[in-house]
Amino acid sequence: MVILTKDFDGFGNHLLLTSHFIANTAEHNYELLIPSFGPYAPFFEGTARDDFEGLPVRLRAAPADVTSLLYQALQSRWGFGILNRLPWLQRRLGLRIQGDENDRNKDLNDPAYLTEARNGCLLIHGWLFRDKTNFVRHSDLLRRIFRPIAPHQQAIEQVVARNRQAADVLVGVHIRRGDYAGWYGGAYLYKNATYVRAMREMKALFPAHVRVRFLLFSNEPISDTEFAEFDTGRSTNHPVEDLYAMAGCDYIIGPLSTYSMWASFYGRVPLFHLHRPDQAVTALEDFTVFEDQKTEQWQSDLVV
Repeated sequence: MVILTKDFDGFGNHLLLTSHFIANTAEHNYELLIPSFGPYAPFFEGTARDDFEGLPVRLRAAPADVTSLLYQALQSRWGFGILNRLPWLQRRLGLRIQGDENDRNKDLNDPAYLTEARNGCLLIHGWLFRDKTNFVRHSDLLRRIFRPIAPHQQAIEQVVARNRQAADVLVGVHIRRGDYAGWYGGAYLYKNATYVRAMREMKALFPAHVRVRFLLFSNEPISDTEFAEFDTGRSTNHPVEDLYAMAGCDYIIGPLSTYSMWASFYGRVPLFHLHRPDQAVTALEDFTVFEDQKTEQWQSDLVV
C-alpha cells in the first residue's frame, strides 16, 4: 500500500503528482490511497465518485485506521521531520515514511519501491516521484479520471466556444502572480510588459489575415488597458474552469508552472514556457505538448 500525504501549494502540483502514482498503480497493481488530493476531489468525475475504473485506488483510509492518524500528523509543520527521525516507531507500526531524498528524482518503476508498495505500507511525503513511461501509456485513463464534473465542464465549453467565435487561433496566456513573488526568488514573477512582448511575438508568427485571440488567465486582476492592443478574452476565474479552458486553446504561453503543464497535457496543447522575462517567442516549433518528458522543467541557465 502507498499513501500520498504531502499537501502541496498549487492545483497543478497535486494533479501531476497524483497522476504519476495512478499511472504506476495501473501498471503494477498495488493499493494506492490519495488523501492529499481530497480538497480537489469534488471537481472531477473520477475522484468525486471515488471511481478509478477498477484500480485499487481510494481517496482515504478509514478514520480509525492508524494511517489516518499518521496522515494528520504529517500535515503539521514539523510532522514529517519528527516522524522521519523515529524509525523504531515506523517499524513498530509496520510502515515507512519516504520523502524527497537529496533532491533526487525517484523512479516509481524501481524494483525496491514496487516491493514495498505491494508488500508493505509506504507513506510518500515528497514531490520528486515520477513514472514517465506509464504517465504517457495511461494518459487517456488519467484524462477520464480528471475530467471536470458536468457543471464545470459546461462552463468550460461555454468559455472556449465564446472566445473562438471571432478567432482563427486561440492562445492561452498564463499570467502567474501571487505566490510567485517568493518562488525561486521571484524569477518567474513577470511584469505585464513581458506578456505583452511575448503576445506581440506570438501574433507575428501568423499571417496578418489570421485572427489571433488571447485568452488571459491570472490569479490576480488583469489590467485591460495594458493589453488593449490585442483581441483578448477572459475565463470565469474559477481554478478548475480556468485550467480546463486553457486546455481548450490552440497554444499556451506562460512562466514555468505545473498549472499550464497540466492544461497542455490534458488538452494536448503545445506549450511554451518563458524561462526569463526577455525570452523570445520565435517559432511555433518551439511549442511542445507536455507529457512530463523531463522531471525538471527548470532551466537555470535561462534565468537572469
